[in-house]
Amino acid sequence: MVKIPSTSFEQVDPESTLQLILKSAVQALGGISGVVAVWSEEDRCFVTGASYGLPESGLERLKPLLKEAAPGLAGGQEGYDLVSELLPDQELPATFSGTRLDPVIALPLKIMEKTIGLIFVLRPVAAGTFSGMDRPVLAAFAEQAAIALQNARLAALLAEEKLRVESVLEHSAEGIMSIDSSCRILGFNTAMEKLTGYSREEVMGLKCSTLFCLSDPDRKNLCMVQCPMGSGSGEKARSFQQTGTIRTRENRLVEVAFTYSIVHSPEGRPVNAVVNVRDISKIKEMENFRDIILSMLGHELQTPLAIIQGYTDTLSRPDAQWDPATIQQGLQVIGEEGHRLSQVMNKLLLASRLSGGAVKLEKEPVYLSSLAGKVVRRLSTVASIHQFVLEFPEEFPFVSVEPNLMEQVLTNLIENAVKYSPRGGKISISGVIVSGKVKVTVADEGVGISLGDRDHLFERFYRGEKAQSKFQGTGLGLFICKAIVEAHGGIMEASSQPARGSQFSFTLPAGE
Repeated sequence: MVKIPSTSFEQVDPESTLQLILKSAVQALGGISGVVAVWSEEDRCFVTGASYGLPESGLERLKPLLKEAAPGLAGGQEGYDLVSELLPDQELPATFSGTRLDPVIALPLKIMEKTIGLIFVLRPVAAGTFSGMDRPVLAAFAEQAAIALQNARLAALLAEEKLRVESVLEHSAEGIMSIDSSCRILGFNTAMEKLTGYSREEVMGLKCSTLFCLSDPDRKNLCMVQCPMGSGSGEKARSFQQTGTIRTRENRLVEVAFTYSIVHSPEGRPVNAVVNVRDISKIKEMENFRDIILSMLGHELQTPLAIIQGYTDTLSRPDAQWDPATIQQGLQVIGEEGHRLSQVMNKLLLASRLSGGAVKLEKEPVYLSSLAGKVVRRLSTVASIHQFVLEFPEEFPFVSVEPNLMEQVLTNLIENAVKYSPRGGKISISGVIVSGKVKVTVADEGVGISLGDRDHLFERFYRGEKAQSKFQGTGLGLFICKAIVEAHGGIMEASSQPARGSQFSFTLPAGE
């Protein structure tokens, strides 16, 4: 549970404080026993809050005194009398040793003119009665007892409110932890456990700066240079926020925002802080997604649109007379760029449908060897420097798939092999049977894939550093391939050696 930093009210002990005040009052007034009674809203009467020198039986005999006689006595002009006169039909109370008590003096405990309790002291039967000289002595103790009771009540209210707030923080959907001035963790809620993978038992007392090591994109440790609990930028601020990356127990990096609510000492030094920790990975992902979309729209759509606009403006000039060959060449370029735009839009729409699960599969038996041959025949006309090789066994089984989508997979993989083999070379499309499943591999002899790019190959809109600088594309082809294959119950794999080519494979259940 997240704990609010401790304060002094948690050390308030009303019973022992009242006991000490009562004992001092009894001794100062020459009594041998006494009682502090507290007003109970629930019972609508005074109940025993503390007693001195009285056994349970003695307290029981004084109960009638609390209901009517003692309040009236405490509110009277003198405040002292005999129990035997106040309760004529009641047996006198006695001490532990059996000494009976009769003389009594009582005063109210008041806070802002409101009576919150009573204090009264008793003497033995044989002792002299109390007098007006005893009243101011008891009044001093009554004031102390009233303050102690009020402090105890305020402490109880604060403790209850503290518990309520801690419960709210504990069940918050956002990660929350509390730390001291040395950044040691004092509290850790359930959401923090889920976010970081650490249990609260593991982290209590540890420094959050060493446990999570909040860092910026350049791997600079922000806890060392920007922690508001030190002498950094947040020293005098009540709140402070910073974003960065933390490493979880499972060694996973998570983008987070730390928001500190800081408590300062009278001298201005940070004493404690409650830290809200929010996972902003999805927000960062959306921001990156937006940047990628804008970049892609600026290049993949703007370029063909500019070419189409340029040729259209040129061919439609009223002051120019173009020969048929020039017009035909211009229309061909416009058609090619229009086809390119159509392909980009189709990929965007297909990626959106696949992401939303809106693709309905209308399966039928398909021989992938024949489908691969169809794609190769179409692409070989525009890839004359490449050598295409089809390697499928004669008894290669059919698969039950959506033909158009599976053709899209093969087209994307073979087009990628052509694109990333700018110097030509061999492109093989092969099929094997593995444990009752069919596996198709498209291999090239191109530039290959760097180690840093391999983990992100099938992410939507992801394009490696080489691809961004040398090759056109939307970064959707492999994402679409993987989504289609997995929708058919298959798996997608990739392997590569830089500068020695790449291999992309997909495995599907064989048709029955």
